[in-house]
Amino acid sequence: MKKIGSLLIVFITAAAGFWLGGVLSRPPSRSVDSSRMEACLEIYGLYREHGDQQKLAADLEPLSLSPRDFQEIIDRFIFYRTQKSSMDQAMNLLKAFRMGYDIEAASVYEISGLASEPFRLDAEILAVFESKPDLIKKAFEGKNHEQSSS
Repeated sequence: MKKIGSLLIVFITAAAGFWLGGVLSRPPSRSVDSSRMEACLEIYGLYREHGDQQKLAADLEPLSLSPRDFQEIIDRFIFYRTQKSSMDQAMNLLKAFRMGYDIEAASVYEISGLASEPFRLDAEILAVFESKPDLIKKAFEGKNHEQSSS
């Protein structure tokens, strides 16, 4: 009986050690704030209506984005909208990114004001696809979509 008790204590200690090791070695989870990308979509929708470059630059200034950065962001939205298989894979990467894992990308486009993590820009864009798909639809199909359904 004493031997079973000792084995039980060893087993419980080992299990607790494995659990504690897993908790301590797991990367910290990340939160992904998509408010900047949501603002970009709203600006894009307005830009599609008025086409004014100067107003676009003025709208981007509070976000600390250059027109080139804005173009890159919109291009990524377009890419994910048109490439369903890439979107599925990217959503899996977003889950891993949120869990705290580092994702190494072959090429990285850095946007001013964003953290220098390689997947951060895509994570913020994908978070909008996840949380506000209607905003994406409105930005890209907005005025033209309303006219075609009339």
